[in-house]
Amino acid sequence: MSVTDEMHSALSCEIEKVRERMVRLSDQFGFMHPEVQKCSKQLDELLLRFYEIDKMMKRR
Repeated sequence: MSVTDEMHSALSCEIEKVRERMVRLSDQFGFMHPEVQKCSKQLDELLLRFYEIDKMMKRR
């Protein structure tokens, strides 16, 4: 497994954890709560990194 593959896999796991946390928090506090917004931003950033790595992997 290459470094890129490992990063892709690790990001995938992290994305799922953050997504699950965001869903739990939104159920508890509503979508506009600052913690939910923070998770949403973190999820966006992780997804952007994931897609960049995905793009690099497809170029190989």
